[in-house]
Amino acid sequence: MGKLDKYARQSKPKEKSKVLPIRLPENIYEQFRQRCVELGLSMSEAGYLLIKEELEDNLYMSNTNEVAVTTEQLQNPIHHVNTLYTKNNTGKSSSFSTRWTSNHYEIENELPCPLCQQWYSKANFSRHAKNHHTTTKELLESNENLVYEMIDKRKQNM
Repeated sequence: MGKLDKYARQSKPKEKSKVLPIRLPENIYEQFRQRCVELGLSMSEAGYLLIKEELEDNLYMSNTNEVAVTTEQLQNPIHHVNTLYTKNNTGKSSSFSTRWTSNHYEIENELPCPLCQQWYSKANFSRHAKNHHTTTKELLESNENLVYEMIDKRKQNM
């Protein structure tokens, strides 16, 4: 599932617009054109949606980073930089909430996919998990050993 799939049935915005001419190699142009045909989007709509998503992700990251910087002194680090991650097997939740979160798997606003062996944006991880026909919780918890290995490896490279 590509980034444009979630927009396949959206309508055009009704605000004033400007034209952005771009040059692409022919093979990329043809692949993009075919993908747009599959989704029922014009190439212009698809370009608009990709640019819009890029700007929204950038805004999300800048706001998230700003919050992280301003609250940094208030939070105790979960993991020390030079310490490998070890799972706490007490069986008790460290919070009073019963809602599951992926926070303890997160590094720099990204979560590890143990099946792909890649890191994905936390904001888009649920969509990625659907590619594996599962949920974020099931994907991370059913492959915890691989997830912790990826976390350890990433921390060593920091």
